[in-house]
Amino acid sequence: MPRVALIQFAPLEPAQSCSPFASSSSSASASPADDLSLNPLINLQRAHDLVRSAAHQGAELVTLPEYFLSGVVSDPAHWHLAQYPHSHAHLAASSASHSTATHWLSTFQDLARELRVDIQVGTIVERAVDEDGNEIYRDVEVVDDETGDKRTEKRPVLENVATYIDWEGNILHRYKKRNLWWPEKEYLCEGSEDHQVFDTRFGKVGMLICWDLAWPRAFQSLLLQRVDLVLAPTYWTKDDGGPLGLKHNPNSEVEYLKVLIPTRAWDNECAIVFTNAGAPAEWTESAGASKNPHGRIGGSCVCVPFKGRIGGAEGAHEQVALVDLDLSILEDARTVYGVRRDLVTKLKQEKALPSWVAE
Repeated sequence: MPRVALIQFAPLEPAQSCSPFASSSSSASASPADDLSLNPLINLQRAHDLVRSAAHQGAELVTLPEYFLSGVVSDPAHWHLAQYPHSHAHLAASSASHSTATHWLSTFQDLARELRVDIQVGTIVERAVDEDGNEIYRDVEVVDDETGDKRTEKRPVLENVATYIDWEGNILHRYKKRNLWWPEKEYLCEGSEDHQVFDTRFGKVGMLICWDLAWPRAFQSLLLQRVDLVLAPTYWTKDDGGPLGLKHNPNSEVEYLKVLIPTRAWDNECAIVFTNAGAPAEWTESAGASKNPHGRIGGSCVCVPFKGRIGGAEGAHEQVALVDLDLSILEDARTVYGVRRDLVTKLKQEKALPSWVAE
């Protein structure tokens, strides 16, 4: 029965003045008012502090949200925050994506070894590189808002990557987000690898990122691989429903998530750890939108079949939620519902069962 810590982190977003050349002598504990270019470093230090707090409370698995270090990097001015993938971390010294040559991910490997905890490192935006470590670019057609003229612009290929680190500091798995939320398609490229399950000390684990959760097909491969635990780092906000959705219900995304997460747990006979970005720690409902300008709704939770939500964050503000997760309930769900069993039968009848599926 692992104790899971969901860190509903409230990242400082990158500032317009965010410089790719932050001074290595600057303190990571400085306040945002001192130098907004330090926001990613402040996020890194704060995330480390919260992981330590979770470990000291007995957590064995710690999870973080999507974009928790860099914030959303939709603005070209923030693309320098994208990291080189871990195998090319030695290039980070010249990339200026960090104020030191230390790669963000490696700091969490050190932390996992020190604290003896597994860490699902939310997501980190990475630069795509070829086998030789050269950065990959793509040509994008851009339309001028004022004149309507079209031009081709060369942009870096950026990918949104979730990583799982075990308690010995080993990277067990990496997953590149496949189903991009439509605004993300302007600056991210989707992953192409099949959804995979990997073995951990807690059971078979898979990872999905935010909008992946809306796609049943994203779960099907994991279900066929007998996944026990799906970890889902997200950055899901109140405003994602857009003006059309919000005019019907200003809380539409909160309601959506209340239905979506437990439903996916039932549908796929698995546990889901949904870790969303939170509002600032001091924020309350009565404080209003001015204190939560990014519309973060939190709602981080753990859901299992039969029970639905078994624990998680209380409120939208930043916090560490601890949940003791008994995965033995999954065998009863598989006996009662037989979703995977029937799916395998149907795929066999249709001659569409992948060769790698173990019956």
